[in-house]
Amino acid sequence: MRFLKNVAIRLRLQRRRHRNVSIAAAMLLTVVVFSLFYIWQDYATEEFHYVMDPTKGCRFLPSFLCNWGLPSEADDDDQPYNPLLSSTAKVGDSGKTKPKNAKDFAQKGQQEDSESPLTQAEIAKLEQILTHSQTLDAKRLALGHEFYKDILKDIINAKPKIENKLERYLNGAKCNSERYEDGKTDPFFSEEYLSSFLQLDETELSALTASHKYIMDHLPESAPAGLYKGDGIVFVGGGKFNWLTLLSIRGLRGNGCELPVEILIPALNEYDLELCTKIFPAMNAQCIYLPTALYGDDLEFASRLSFKGYQYKSLAILLSSFENVLLMDSDNMAAYSPEHLFQNEPFLSRGLVVWPDYWRRSTSPSFYKIAGQEVSENELIPRYSEHFGYYQQQSLTAKFNAFKEVPYHERKGAIPDPSSESGQLMISKKTHLKAILLALYYNTYGPKFYYPIFSQGAQGEGDKETFLAATVVLKKPFYQVGKFLNSLGNVKNGVYTGHAMGQFDPVIDYKLSLEKKELATRFKDKDLQTELEKMGDPKMLFLHANFPKLDPWALREAGETLDKDGRHRLYGWSLKWRTGTDLEVDIWNHMNTILCEARLEIDHFKNINRNYLCAEIKAQMKHLEKTANRME
Repeated sequence: MRFLKNVAIRLRLQRRRHRNVSIAAAMLLTVVVFSLFYIWQDYATEEFHYVMDPTKGCRFLPSFLCNWGLPSEADDDDQPYNPLLSSTAKVGDSGKTKPKNAKDFAQKGQQEDSESPLTQAEIAKLEQILTHSQTLDAKRLALGHEFYKDILKDIINAKPKIENKLERYLNGAKCNSERYEDGKTDPFFSEEYLSSFLQLDETELSALTASHKYIMDHLPESAPAGLYKGDGIVFVGGGKFNWLTLLSIRGLRGNGCELPVEILIPALNEYDLELCTKIFPAMNAQCIYLPTALYGDDLEFASRLSFKGYQYKSLAILLSSFENVLLMDSDNMAAYSPEHLFQNEPFLSRGLVVWPDYWRRSTSPSFYKIAGQEVSENELIPRYSEHFGYYQQQSLTAKFNAFKEVPYHERKGAIPDPSSESGQLMISKKTHLKAILLALYYNTYGPKFYYPIFSQGAQGEGDKETFLAATVVLKKPFYQVGKFLNSLGNVKNGVYTGHAMGQFDPVIDYKLSLEKKELATRFKDKDLQTELEKMGDPKMLFLHANFPKLDPWALREAGETLDKDGRHRLYGWSLKWRTGTDLEVDIWNHMNTILCEARLEIDHFKNINRNYLCAEIKAQMKHLEKTANRME
């Protein structure tokens, strides 16, 4: 009996233990189920329609299950995983010869010293880039390499025979940046005034003239058949600009824009494999790795030319596969789809569309001598009106001293005022290819020679004048948007700070300009001004968020969106009225979609706690929604 009693006691104790274990197991299972549900929601969100990996059929499975067992980007044998091949294929299995000169490509792309060896991981990354590029359009790439090789040869041969940078200014004074304002005459931007800054001696002038003549004589008028086709949007990405480009593309897709996109990536260390082989392609966007696209496997000229900064834009246009290009800066957001720009005037007849900058044009008269461009002393081009947003016909009705008494960039043959803003630009390679190539020449020798000549030290020195300058020299048509850009910013502590430039729809602007010119034939002076005042403005299409950049965490840390006084809008209260949408709300919604709902891994934010980042984004979104009814 004692034995049976002890057994009964042990059974009761065991049952209690099992009950405790069962309760603990049930609680653990509940935690696991809720965790999986949370992760599943992050990966299966339907609000971000363009982030599926098109090479895998995950459907409703969360990707951490769907991709279980797939090789990583580099296995133990240092062969990179190629997402465009089968789930077990390696680069060597593609049926193509292993890419040549991987190390040379990478070192050129990174502009590193040749003695700095690449790691195995970097070589593997490069080989994956090369393999990926070969799958896109090998025939077009080969055709392009031959064409670009000839262009580079001409540019190298045209190098000005000058050792030092042009930086000799009369009395050491550079040209002041002067905002373009109607009727402003102090200082008066005459030929005399613009000749008083950058000084070129006869040797420099002769060398640049010979160089310019050589390139003009050798550049082709057209590209090989089949190299370019269709319409598309082009960005310069890489590094920190990858995030901004992704945000801008998300904005385009959110607005229903279906135009294909290409992104120039200048260097190996700026090439994000996850973005370029998965995320961008799922958004109908492709990366162009500059050394591969420009040089192929022939590095004959790679060591003789180097590009950086502003020079990448002309290369991005040239290397893109599109015949008609809308070039956008990575920090530029479209308020609505720009697709209609390609199908309407002014682009159809002009082939180049540029947008105005704030500043008067300060190009040195020496440029026109170098380019062999005659600037008339008695004929004028239309004068720009900032207030009315169009170009007014004018003529000389009396005898003037053109050197002293006529604005230089209102004389026929000169590049018209105001200067250009290059946050966006449209150009056709069918009609303006030689202008693109001439602009590439200007940009190749820009930092030492042409940038000082175009700007003479004034604000905005860089590539922005090169496309219009090349077009004017080649006597090709163009259209300058008439509506003057808007400064967009906010007021804190009684001080206004500009954060972005608002640029307007050229299709609407063109129609309005025709109406204004027609009014000018029927009305004069004050009557004309009265009629012009009655006309509306075109819609704002682009928000070029040049400073500060659209980085939600950096904006917070800099006190731009949050300070001791609370939260702030960046761009004031008129966006909805100007664009038809609360664009600032749209931008932050796109940030939330990318970073917090789709939870894409972005290198730019890898050192920032994602929960804190998303909390900041949601807090700013809440503030924007609360203040939405204050919009005009």
